[in-house]
Amino acid sequence: MISKFHKALLATTITATLLGTSSLGAASQRTLDDSCWETTFFEPFDALTLASNEDPNGWTTQYIWDRDTIINQEMQYYVNPNEHPVNPFSVSDGVLTISATETPQDLLQSTQGQPFISGVLTSRNWFEQQYGRFEVRAQVPKGQGLWSAFWMLPTHAQWPEGIAILPELDVMEQLGHQPGTYHTTLHTNQTGKLTSHPYDHNRLGDLTAGFHLYSAVWTEQQVSWYLDGKRVATHPSPKDFNHPKHFLLNLAVGGSWPGSPNAQTQFPAEYKIDYVRAMVPNGSCS
Repeated sequence: MISKFHKALLATTITATLLGTSSLGAASQRTLDDSCWETTFFEPFDALTLASNEDPNGWTTQYIWDRDTIINQEMQYYVNPNEHPVNPFSVSDGVLTISATETPQDLLQSTQGQPFISGVLTSRNWFEQQYGRFEVRAQVPKGQGLWSAFWMLPTHAQWPEGIAILPELDVMEQLGHQPGTYHTTLHTNQTGKLTSHPYDHNRLGDLTAGFHLYSAVWTEQQVSWYLDGKRVATHPSPKDFNHPKHFLLNLAVGGSWPGSPNAQTQFPAEYKIDYVRAMVPNGSCS
């Protein structure tokens, strides 16, 4: 169950900035050792708290841009259960489920005619952190056209003018038709145009069959990714990775990368999240 310490964390916006040099000990681990880290944010999903205009302390249900904006030629509309008569989010036994379903006929007009509805959660205006360890324990869904993700973006009130891409850290992206593969990427604008540094992790068994821990450790010098605590890739931190980032969790349907669902894709599709956590080195590991 959630502790009083974690309840206090969840009730406030936390911004933590670490000196990159101070985090090299814990960040250089090939296998993550929890004893080297101190928790700064922990969301166990015993319940789901959504932000409101009156209280920003909770998850928001849309990206930085307008809700009606559809990106990547995706086929879903991310609904807000406070505004639409459907709810893509449910919590049971400490697990959050984001469900993607076919759009009811009576909602097509209010969801841009998108054939599917789904959900996105972001911690924008609630939690952000520069440098540290960031992770989700989750079970991704299987099926053609399903695109699960856990990623991070810097927080802005609106998209900055003249910026091609917000510096993006993809901790985990998984395409449902490739159950043995997941993807990690850095997207940077440091040269004035979009540059991506992708790493594909293959032959991992069936990731959709159970829960796995997807982690990234970000320092001033580098970003390292981990699957179930074991390091799978490392890349130098781009120069524009110099601003605190917030979390995003979403289940997309279709789009230019995974392609459209087919007759074998089962709906509702369910992306299950056990917890989300952020940590900083506690100084005990050199």
